[in-house]
Amino acid sequence: MTKFSHEFRLKLVMEVEEGMPLGTVARNHNVGKRALHTWVYNYRSGGVEQLTAVRRRYTQEFKLSAIEYRRANDVSYAQAATDLGIPNEGTLYDWEKRYSEQGPVGLQDARRGRPPKMLKKENKRKKPMTREEELETENNRLRMENAYLKKLNALVAEREKSGKKTK
Repeated sequence: MTKFSHEFRLKLVMEVEEGMPLGTVARNHNVGKRALHTWVYNYRSGGVEQLTAVRRRYTQEFKLSAIEYRRANDVSYAQAATDLGIPNEGTLYDWEKRYSEQGPVGLQDARRGRPPKMLKKENKRKKPMTREEELETENNRLRMENAYLKKLNALVAEREKSGKKTK
């Protein structure tokens, strides 16, 4: 959801279009001057449709052609964004920055948001163990249990021994 509704943006733009100073309108409605200036610019260049905040997905080819268009025509980010119908010039700036740092790979759609949870592994059916393997597994388990109990007895004996000396 956007911070400001379409109707609110249109109302502020109309106040500026009627002759009120941009700074005054921004101050009266507690909106940044830069944001209001962008809304007015978009309204003047593309009409009411440019004020609607719609999340758009752009292909890698479109992003690359937008960067090439801006460089070939030597226009500002704002002008190129308006010419290409991109609502915010910052988007075009980000694309160009990623392109210069990472190349065309940087323009691929990056998944946003929380990554999906780990998928559960398929229950692989274990092949049945032979009688010998079962006995070996049980033997190992009993050895570990025996070692654990011996260590526990040693710790209990040590505690009892040290407890008698301190009293």
